[in-house]
Amino acid sequence: MDIAQSDFSEQFGYTLCDREKIHLLGHIQPHGILIAIKELELEIVQISENTIHFFGIAASSLVNKPLLTLFPQSQIEILLPLFSQQDLETFNPIRLTAQIKSEKYQFEGEVYRSDGLLILELEPLFTGSKDSLGFYHLAKAATANLRKAQDFSELSNLLVQEIQKITKYDRVLIYKFDPDDSGVVIAEAKSQYLEPLLGLHYPASDIPSFARELYHRKWLRLIVDVDTQPVPIIPSNNPLAQEPLDLSLSSLRSVSLFHVKYLQKMKVSASLVIALINEDKLWGLIVCHHPIPKYIDYETRKTCEFLGQIMSIEIVSKHEIQLKKSQEKIKDIQAKLKQNILDSNQSISQAPIQDVFIQDVLMQDIDSLLNLVNAQGAVICLGDRISSIGQCPPQAFISSLVTWIQAKSQDIFYTNHLSQSYSEAIEVTDIASGLLAVSISLNHTSYHVIWFRTEVLQTVNWAGDPSKLLDIGTDDNSDNLSPSPRRSFELWKETVKAKSLDWEEVEIEAALELRGTLMLAALEFSQQALKQEAERSEVANQAKSSFLARMSHELRTPLNAILGCTQLMHDDDSLTHDLEEYVHIISHSSEHLLNLIDDVLEMSKIEAGKIILEETKFDFYLFLNNLQEMLQIRAKDKKLKLIFAIHPDLPQYIKSDERKIRQILLNLLGNAIKFTSKGYVTLRVSLLKADSISSKVVIHFEIEDTGRGIASEELDKLFKAFVQTASGKASQTGTGLGLVISQQFAHFLGSHIIVSSILDKGTTFQFDIAVEQLFTGLIAVDEVINTTKTSMAVVEKESQLDNSQSLRILLVEDNSFNQMIALRLLAKLGYQADCAMNGVEVLKALEHKSYDLILMDLQMPEMDGLEATRRIRLIETDLSSHRIKIVAMTANAMAEDREKCLLVGMDDFISKPVRIDDLAAVLNVSKQ
Repeated sequence: MDIAQSDFSEQFGYTLCDREKIHLLGHIQPHGILIAIKELELEIVQISENTIHFFGIAASSLVNKPLLTLFPQSQIEILLPLFSQQDLETFNPIRLTAQIKSEKYQFEGEVYRSDGLLILELEPLFTGSKDSLGFYHLAKAATANLRKAQDFSELSNLLVQEIQKITKYDRVLIYKFDPDDSGVVIAEAKSQYLEPLLGLHYPASDIPSFARELYHRKWLRLIVDVDTQPVPIIPSNNPLAQEPLDLSLSSLRSVSLFHVKYLQKMKVSASLVIALINEDKLWGLIVCHHPIPKYIDYETRKTCEFLGQIMSIEIVSKHEIQLKKSQEKIKDIQAKLKQNILDSNQSISQAPIQDVFIQDVLMQDIDSLLNLVNAQGAVICLGDRISSIGQCPPQAFISSLVTWIQAKSQDIFYTNHLSQSYSEAIEVTDIASGLLAVSISLNHTSYHVIWFRTEVLQTVNWAGDPSKLLDIGTDDNSDNLSPSPRRSFELWKETVKAKSLDWEEVEIEAALELRGTLMLAALEFSQQALKQEAERSEVANQAKSSFLARMSHELRTPLNAILGCTQLMHDDDSLTHDLEEYVHIISHSSEHLLNLIDDVLEMSKIEAGKIILEETKFDFYLFLNNLQEMLQIRAKDKKLKLIFAIHPDLPQYIKSDERKIRQILLNLLGNAIKFTSKGYVTLRVSLLKADSISSKVVIHFEIEDTGRGIASEELDKLFKAFVQTASGKASQTGTGLGLVISQQFAHFLGSHIIVSSILDKGTTFQFDIAVEQLFTGLIAVDEVINTTKTSMAVVEKESQLDNSQSLRILLVEDNSFNQMIALRLLAKLGYQADCAMNGVEVLKALEHKSYDLILMDLQMPEMDGLEATRRIRLIETDLSSHRIKIVAMTANAMAEDREKCLLVGMDDFISKPVRIDDLAAVLNVSKQ
């Protein structure tokens, strides 16, 4: 076999060994018997084949037979109470007597569950076996001796001596696992003729990962004779699981071939292993070896296991003692660093966080920072700034190392062999063989404190060459690649390079505590920075809102004239067909620009967080009816069916944000009509669920159309600002903001719009809104009318003709074009009006004439509309005169503008461009 093949075979063999299913071998050791039972039926379904040796009965004749075949009823009564218990381990060991005809056989054993079966493992109870008092005396004497230990090392030595005294094994040792799963012998008691193993290291491959897992699950493992033939279990498969019985908890489990060869090469015939557990992790093993077969009874095993548990407790105790000592040592260091950080936080709150940390905190006391974790060098990296103290690698190396650490995204990272994880470190092993780093990520900036330890050359004594883990193909057939342990356990010395001393757990915890202290300070600094940023952001938002409001006003003013003219020209019979087309184009383009302005303003409010929940009580049936009437004209123009499918169980009166629900539905239904050329558009509204305890109900909305559909690759972009689908671009309409605003409104109402679509077949939008159901007996009639009046149908123009004598109107408008348009619109509705150019003229006009309605612009020279309204209301109060209805008619269309108008005493609000229908509705209400 050549070298390449040898390397591959060794790796292949180790993989086979590590993956060997040693819990499913299907055999047991011959010194006991195994019986697998169906609990409810008390039926034997599997049994070890060696019953002929114990009872003189073939195992095959016992399969599928009742347990009474082996045990009398009195013995089964001992087992029955156990069936209701979850944790059977506390009842082990148990004693049972089997009876075949008149012959009785006494056993001691264990009971556990596996793969749905109850498992009995029984070993003959020999004459002279110790009783429970024997266990007590053994444990008491051993514990008394262990108490004499002054430290952990002495305790370890006393423990192996006590276990050797109790068990009479030739060798007893304590084997401690290292972080890489290799191990070292830390205590040993042996016969004089044996070579010592104390201090020897063993590679991780000697105890494969699955074997370690089994030691963690089953704390004690006895092998009586490695050379004996294992006994098969029949039938081979568990009838419930249809695979070999899981023997993970078995004491009788047979030995894997690899382990048999391993022990044979160590010249060991019998062994006993006791697991040492620390914080639910396998810390190490107590290992007992003997050159000839050796059986240990249950009471002795129990004593050894008890002593192992004492040792496990002592491991934790030892850790806590060392931790306490180390914590006391670093307590002052940590307190000093913490105080420096907090002091700097309070006194230099305006400085950037990285400057404060580097210049005023960590760099103040270099020795404290290094001594905190017993390091020889440290690097402090805060954002782009890097400072180093003590023995550190070159700056170029540190920069690349920080990038590597940052990519790991771990709060803490430590190693005593940096070059193994980060190959570039091989060039700086003398300075940076060990590394301990804590990291903080805050506000898209990373902060790191990195400690370095220098290289410490070590000589490690191995039990054999650790690079030769396995022998492959050493059997008679050289083509057989079955794994076998290495040939030699002779002392092999290795000089370990590029490693530092291990980082102690207390040092790691100290670094984590320092990270917490830095995090606290960073958060406090960040909070101050966020506060300042919020203040700057608020100023920016105010400036942005002011700019948008101004631009909106400036754009709406000319649009008012443009759309006013198109409305006046729309019904002019003298227009030629071409001129009608031009008027339509101008009107359509102006409406598009107006929608864009409104959407930009709405998005600005959303981004600034100024959207509020405006819940009102309203008639939901009337709301839907008005919505259908509003959209029916557009649907008829395109010869589409507009279907409103309203479930009869829907509540009539609800409380929610009527405006936002209307805007969502108008947008979704409007889009559906716009992009559907034939077929139908359907709105389905149903009651999804109702809360029987509260008045909350969830209403489901579904908008379906038979339009063009949306490609699957465009669905993800559907709710992004200023992004349009292919059909949207083709229509050359829309702003690309409508769906974004609708989704934001849905989120604000606790919902989410979902969409599904098939090209050339149609699209469906769905969302749910939780609302409060109102009962008619609890709502005053005038309240319902008041909350739904905004949903009233537009008053027909025909009913408003010949009203010239019904209302005395004063139109206040400083722009001559807009004044002319307003007068023409009023005339078209059958009204006349006097005019004023500003607030001063309004007050003078009121001195000579009484008016029923004032249509008031806001931004005017000399005196604006708000001030004029305030003075009018004061005059009315002083004179107790008739209250004039004042309606704002302005290009200031922001929500806050409406609020200002209502606060100073205006009665209603019309935003420019003025639509004749809106004007007609105001005039109609004013006549009442």
